[in-house]
Amino acid sequence: MQRFSKWGTLASCSLSCFLVWLDFAIVNTAIPAIQKDLGASILQMQWVMNAYIIALAVLIVSLGRISDHYGPKKMLLIGVLLFGLFSLTAGLAANPILLILSRFMQGVASAAIIPTSIALISHAFPGEQKGYALGVWGGVGGVGMAIGPVVGGFLVSLLSWRWIFFINVPLSVVAIATMIYYVVDSKKEERALKPDYKGVILLTVGLFSLVFALMHGPDWGWISQKAAFFFILSVISFIAFFILEKRSKSPTIPFVLFKHVDFLRGTLAMIGLVFAFTSVLFLIPLYLINVRGEEAYQAGLMILPITGGIAILSPITGKLMLKHSHNKLILIGLALYLASLFFQIFINPETSYAWLLICYFLLGMGWGIARTPATTMAVAAAPSEFAGTGSGVLWTVQNVFGSISIAIILTLFRTLSGEGKFSPQSFTAGYRASLIVLTCVFIAIIFLFLILRKKTAIR
Repeated sequence: MQRFSKWGTLASCSLSCFLVWLDFAIVNTAIPAIQKDLGASILQMQWVMNAYIIALAVLIVSLGRISDHYGPKKMLLIGVLLFGLFSLTAGLAANPILLILSRFMQGVASAAIIPTSIALISHAFPGEQKGYALGVWGGVGGVGMAIGPVVGGFLVSLLSWRWIFFINVPLSVVAIATMIYYVVDSKKEERALKPDYKGVILLTVGLFSLVFALMHGPDWGWISQKAAFFFILSVISFIAFFILEKRSKSPTIPFVLFKHVDFLRGTLAMIGLVFAFTSVLFLIPLYLINVRGEEAYQAGLMILPITGGIAILSPITGKLMLKHSHNKLILIGLALYLASLFFQIFINPETSYAWLLICYFLLGMGWGIARTPATTMAVAAAPSEFAGTGSGVLWTVQNVFGSISIAIILTLFRTLSGEGKFSPQSFTAGYRASLIVLTCVFIAIIFLFLILRKKTAIR
């Protein structure tokens, strides 16, 4: 017998979101253990991360639209069920290919969970309480990201890397049980526009082709026929996607949004944060475990200043936004983030713990201060007809660049560090080059952010 409860809805949807962010953060500290146990290459470990991010990036808007069409509760149930199922297959994976496929399906499930949980919470809570409820939802997700590296480190050290996936199974069962009992589907007052399936296919082909070519280029040769084929396929797919989206009544990415300067500026800031974060969070556990010889749980504790700083500062920033401009807070956050990237250039096998903790804490502070006002700036700038899709587009674009970051930065790293058979010296060379590139990209993004501000001021 079903019993509707808005607090039960919030608990169920928050737990679902917790699963997504816990899984995103928990895998990083297990990368060295997975690589060793499965005999995986650095390239395959790139795909373990990228398969998840690509699926999330490409499908989040479309699955949100499908949920509007068929009902968010049904889509959320399917999403959590698939997430639990493919967490189980990931934990049982006997080789890297099965793990990569399971991670892709986890990404698909996550793309269903995020927009539907937001929709159900928005439906369950009246206007005055909606902001508070969504804040709790985001906070619980932040806790998942914060504790992910620590939980992952302890599970790897005490049990096995497989338990970083097995832990999702009972949590998924609890989320489904509370969902069935407490959550009521939102009313479908009008039939939603059909999702842009052609656009999704073109974006998927384009992104996969680009990432595939970037990641396999060193093995094939950058001017080889295989690399050229996938680069050309990606360009053709992206051009076709752009043309189709301009004509579509229900585009996956409405490019008209980027004509609004503050939407573009907020999106740029988020691109910079995610572009650096996805690659750095991959490299740090490799450095701590393979170069410094830390145990997995110790690496998880060392990463805590990053994710903990994000979890603590994100809600504080929400209050600061009442007194200070979004622009000021974003620039402060980006400056702290840039300082962390710059300081990490000088990391070597003998770097002191104090230097490492300062670098990691600055990274968490920068994200925690910049993310909320950047997201708010972008979403608030979206015109009323795109109010419901602005956040989805922001998610899609930042995750697309996150997957491109893993393809470019980690390909550069593995080329310079010796394909996983690195010495402390070769690791340092690869790490340093990667951080120099990330720092330069981040400086360019800050420069564009400031230029676009002047454009706004002139207008």
